[in-house]
Amino acid sequence: MDVVAIKAHVTEYPNPIFLKKGEQVVLGEMDDEYPNWIFITTEAGSQGWAPIQYVDESSSGGKTGILLHDYDAVELNTTVGEKFCVQFELNAWFRVTRENGDIGWVPADTVKPI
Repeated sequence: MDVVAIKAHVTEYPNPIFLKKGEQVVLGEMDDEYPNWIFITTEAGSQGWAPIQYVDESSSGGKTGILLHDYDAVELNTTVGEKFCVQFELNAWFRVTRENGDIGWVPADTVKPI
C-alpha cells in the first residue's frame, strides 16, 4: 500500500535500538499512547521501544524477555506530502520504505493511503 504523510513526524529517539533474535532485554513500562509497545533496555544499556509481540517474557515473570525476531526502532522523520510504501502495520505504526530506499517506522495516524 502506498501512503502520503498528512502530518510531519520527528522522532524523539535519534539513536534507535537494534536487536537480534535471541537477545535478552530488561522489560520496562508499556506505552500509554501506543498499545503493545514496551520500553526495553539491552544488556549493553541501550534503551527504546519494541513491540511486545517480538518479546518472549514467559520464563522471567515479566522482568526480562528474549527477542523472538530481529528488530530495529528506526523512526523516519517525515514531511507533509512525502510518499512511502507500507511493508506492514504493527500496533498503530507502519513499517515503510521511503522513495530513496530508507526503511523505518512512522505513526499510522500521520499518513493516509494514496
